[in-house]
Formats: sequence, C-alpha cells, structure tokens
Amino acid sequence: MSAAAWLRTAPVRARRWTRGVEVWTQRIHPHRRLHLTREGWFFLLVTIAIGMAALNTGHNLFYLVFAMLVSLIVVSGLLSERAVRHLAIERRLPAEVFARSAVAAELRVRNRSRRWASYAVEIRDGIEGEERRRIGFLDRLDPGAERSFVSLWTFPRRGRRGFRALHLVTRFPFGLFEKTRIVPAGDPVVVFPAVSGGAGRRSSRGLEGQALRKHRSGEEMIGLRRKLADDDPRRIHWRVSARIGDWMVTEQAVSVDRPLAIFFDGRGPAGEAFEAAVAAAATLLWQSSRGGRTACLYSWAASFVDDSPQALRAALAFLAEVEAGAADGAAAEERFRAWRIEVERSGGGVFVTAGEAPKLPPGAVLRVA
Repeated sequence: MSAAAWLRTAPVRARRWTRGVEVWTQRIHPHRRLHLTREGWFFLLVTIAIGMAALNTGHNLFYLVFAMLVSLIVVSGLLSERAVRHLAIERRLPAEVFARSAVAAELRVRNRSRRWASYAVEIRDGIEGEERRRIGFLDRLDPGAERSFVSLWTFPRRGRRGFRALHLVTRFPFGLFEKTRIVPAGDPVVVFPAVSGGAGRRSSRGLEGQALRKHRSGEEMIGLRRKLADDDPRRIHWRVSARIGDWMVTEQAVSVDRPLAIFFDGRGPAGEAFEAAVAAAATLLWQSSRGGRTACLYSWAASFVDDSPQALRAALAFLAEVEAGAADGAAAEERFRAWRIEVERSGGGVFVTAGEAPKLPPGAVLRVA
C-alpha cells in the first residue's frame, strides 16, 4: 500500500480502532463510556508521533515529552472519573402522570464524596422512544452539596412507560475525552390515559342532579324533632316548643352531589375507537374527582367503588393498562349487575363503550367513543 493510500485510510482505521476500544472498556465497566473529542484526537496523534520519533531516534528529550503526554492522558482519566463517580441522582415525578400532558420531572443530584468536588458535569435524560437532551450542567458541586433540575416531558401513550438511562457527561479537566457515567433507569412509570375537561363535561351532561341528605345544619328545613344534648340552641323552634311543652329543633338537609357510576366496556378490537373510550372513562373519573363528586368505575374485569384517592389512582392505573377483550364469565355479569343497581339507586350513570351497548337501565347515559 502506498503512503498516500495509507494516509487516506488512516482516519477510517483509527475510528474502527477506537470503537473496538470503547466496546472493550464497556465490557470491563458497563456503566462507563469514553469518547475522544476533536482536541483529544489531535493530542493522541501528536503523542503517537512523538512516541514513534522517540523510538526511531532514541533521543531522551522525545522520551521525556512522550512520557509527559501519556501522563496527561492518565491524569485526565483519573480526574474525569472522580468528577462523576460520587454523584447520586434521584428522579421525582408527580403522583399522577397523564398521556399527552406535560409532566414536570425533578432530578436531584448530590455529591456523596466527603473530600472532592465535582466539576463540569452535564446531565442528559430522555424517555423511551426519544433522544436524550441536556437537563442541566454542574459547573461545581461541593462535597455533600445538592442541586435540583426540573424538566418537562410528554408521554404520547398510556401504559407503563420508562425513562432512558441517565448520562452524566464530563470533559474535565483538559477536554481530551468525553467520559459518560451511565445511571440505570428506575422502575417504569404508569401513565394514565389522556384526560380532557371539555370531553368530561360533555360526557356527563344530564347527570348534574343532586340529592338531599339529613344533616343537623344545612340549607333546607325538612321537619322538626326533639332536641338532643349536642344540638345548637339557635335551631330551637320556639313556637312549636311552647305549644308542645318540650324543646323542638328544626331538622335540615344539605344538598349532595349524586354519585357518578361509570361502566367501561372493554369489548371489541383494539384501535383508535378503543383508546378514545379509555380516554373518555378516565376523563369522567378525573373531572368528577376534581369537581368534588364521588365517582365509581365498573368494568367487565374489575370494579372500583371506593371514593378514596387511592381507589381513584387504582382505577386510573387499571385504565392505563387495560386491553381490549371479550367479557365472559359470571364475575363479569355480576359487575354489570352491580353497576345497574347503582344506576337505579342514584338515578343516573354513564356507559362508555367503543362498540354496541347492551340494554341500559333508565337514567344511564350512553357514551360511544
């Protein structure tokens, strides 16, 4: 091979050799990655050239300069490792993560070292299916210090979604190499179906009725009764008490929202219509809870009738991972019967489906996605 051809193919062979070195280093330490920068390439070529000159000439000055250059490479590797080794990073997310809605993720970085500070560390993060992007930059983080960075992410689909592994990247101290510490991603995030305020109001239209519940202080008087020891004296009805000869107080009632019984029909094939039905059911649940109303979810596979925040999250998590399928078995019919009873008791409900609905009880609203 001629000298000109060798020079033309030298960059290709050098890149191939460096890729082999990177694979070899990742096998030794899988959580580290090393790349040469443009300045690093120039520095490495100069080092090799001086080393070859030292071998050819045997001059001590060339050996001295070559040893100094190699020592700079070693020192660069040690200091860059010290910059990223003692960093502990934690990702925090909100309790509710919805698809197609921006989510604020907080990254807390803490230097666990007691003696050494970290310099010039760039933090890169990303979600599955997207490229990583720069979240923050640590110019200096003292021993025991902590710093937080906030980033916005949007998950396009519901279900279990995860973040990619975090990258802590530094070129400290000389900029010859770009060292990356790979922090494994944590547990996947349960992404709830997308919710929409307008869709929720349209779906529950006609179900805004209220009921009356007996209470000792309220808005409407519904009768009289004898006074108990803990009754407020201001509620004594003086005329009736004087006529009867015993203390009588007014019995009042407060208006309460009617519980919203939602049945999600997961039958049929998967597709856009099924996803729209899932989003409609999740929207009804979320908007009801945000408005202070009680909502319960029924389906062929499960039912959530508790009004606690934990039950709401459990229902949304069920909708996040639900799949289309048939409704078979006595348990499925029993859940549908329980929903019908709740609709008849409260006077209304919503049946969310992506296909044909069975015969519904009076007062139930059909929501076809």
